[in-house]
Parts: sequence; C-alpha cells; structure tokens
Amino acid sequence: MTDDRSRAREAFTAVVQLVGGNVTGAGRVVLVESVGHEDRALGWDAVVFSPGGSGAAVGYEGGLVEPGDEFLVGDDLFVHTQDYLATPFLAVAGPTIVRVGGDQDYESFLQDADLARDQGVFVEQLTTPGVFLADQCALGTTHPCAGAGRLHVDASGDVRTAPGGEVLGSIESDVDSIAARAAALNIIGDVCLNAVVSADAIEQARAARPWLSRYLRALAVLRGLRAEGRSGLRVSGFGGRFVEGLPADLVEHVDAPILLWGNGEQLLCDTTQDRVFQVGADAARIIELLLVAHDAGHAVELATVHTGLDADVARDATDRVIAAFDSLQSVVRAGITSPAS
Repeated sequence: MTDDRSRAREAFTAVVQLVGGNVTGAGRVVLVESVGHEDRALGWDAVVFSPGGSGAAVGYEGGLVEPGDEFLVGDDLFVHTQDYLATPFLAVAGPTIVRVGGDQDYESFLQDADLARDQGVFVEQLTTPGVFLADQCALGTTHPCAGAGRLHVDASGDVRTAPGGEVLGSIESDVDSIAARAAALNIIGDVCLNAVVSADAIEQARAARPWLSRYLRALAVLRGLRAEGRSGLRVSGFGGRFVEGLPADLVEHVDAPILLWGNGEQLLCDTTQDRVFQVGADAARIIELLLVAHDAGHAVELATVHTGLDADVARDATDRVIAAFDSLQSVVRAGITSPAS
C-alpha cells in the first residue's frame, strides 16, 4: 500500500509539472498520446505517460487536453480538465486542471486577475484546493518555464511543451534539439501557449500587468491556506493594504513574500520556501512597509507617517523585523529599484 501511494504521489508531481509548466523536481516528463511513440520517448531519459503503458512507462487512460477530459493513472490518480471560461461554474470534486485554450479564455483570465488586483476579489474556484492552472509559466511574468522539461507528443508525433504551444519538432527529433528550440523560442516569446493565444496578446498583457506572477502566487497561497481551513483572508496589494493610507503607487516586488490578514490573524508567506509565519499586527505593518519600500530607511520614513511611531522606535522595529525573517533580508539586500519588474 505504501509503495502504491508513493507511486501515486510521484505520478501526481509529474502531472503537475507536465500541466503547470514549472519545474517540480520530477525530471523531464513526457506525455505521448499514441502508444506507438512510447519507445522513442523512453529514450529521452524521462518519466513517460503512455496510453496503456509498458513496464517502463506510466500507463494512463483518457487525456489532459480538452475540456471534459479525464486522466486516470491506475486506481490512485484521477484528474479532470476544464476550460478557463467555465471556471465560475466549476464544481470541484477532485484534482482539476483549468486550461487556457484560446483568446476568450485568456481574456477571462486577465479580467479575473484585474478584479483581484483592483478589488481584492479572487475567483473562489481558483482558490479551491486541488485546482491547478495550466501553463502558469505562460500566464505569469516571472514564473520559470520548464521548457523541454515537459513535452507533449500528439497522435501525429508533433512535439510541444504543452498542447497549446508551438511545435518544436517530431517524435523522431533529437531531444537536445527540441530543448534548444524551446529555449530559443522562449527568448523572443512564450513557447507554451502561442499556438492558441497570440504572442502579441501575451506580451501586451505582461507589459500592462507586471504583477501577474504575484497574482498566481497569491492564488497558490490562498489554496494552501484554504486546505488548512483558513479562508476569508485579504492579500496585501490586492484591493487594499493592511496599513491604511499607503500611496497607491507603492508596490512590492513581484517575487517578494506575501502578507495576508483576516479573522484576527496576520500571515507572512515566503513563497520561495513554501513557509507561512503568523505575525502580530504591529510587525505586519512594518513588514508591509518594508515590502513596498524595498529599503529599510524608506520603510522607517513611511512608518513615521503612517503608523505614528517616532523615528527611533520605527528604526528599531524595522531592524528587528528584518533580522527575524530571511525573506525580508533578501528583499532589502536586493536593493530593488524597479518593484514591479
């Protein structure tokens, strides 16, 4: 039973990388739609999902591409796929992949992101545990792309990083050449979604919303906290601030820790280490000022204006908070001058 559960966890980790587009530590992951392509894919030093599957490949039934697809691995892993437009009507009964499959899906994604940013309202289904947005590397701004670390081979043998991505080669291609082409295309655009959403639309959206990766990370944090029974939380920088009166043009770096509050508690989430800290209200105010100031001296100035502390007390409080959290030390050491980039 333990081995079965372990294999199910490993398979799920591989599926998350295959779908999300971010590196998860699963190595290269390949899904082939045709069992006839299995042997070639196994030569690419990868975890291979294949219909039916041999002893070396992970057998599956169904698919991970079209809305309504159901993906089954043995008796332990079942994943449902849904298009983004249907998200508000989604009834989550298990692990669910939400996929952007065209311009309308992408526009809906952007509208929901804007709603969260402007009003602090997050689509409930996207904060539900077990729901995963596909191709986050393409949807975000700083999410690292797995590139050829995930490959999808369709029934005709065309190879892409994702079903909505550009063709990188064929099943007969050398995997190193496929990886090189993926890397080259990622320099000038996004290789994972451009077959279904125009490169110009993605580029314009990223330029107008440099915080998109922060939005995706906020969704992930809210999902994780909700799985622990914590809900009804507000996210700093999305619809408001914990410190009242902060100027609207002060924004945190897209990769900085995330501050949340609600239900009588304040939480600091370090997304790089996947850790959550509970902090007091006074510390939360200093933390938020550091996140938007990117500099201890500027944070002290803001504290004297917005919290009523005198300069010496504000400086001491700021030093204590910086010393207590490694993630805040890195924010200050980075000397970030372009917070939204």
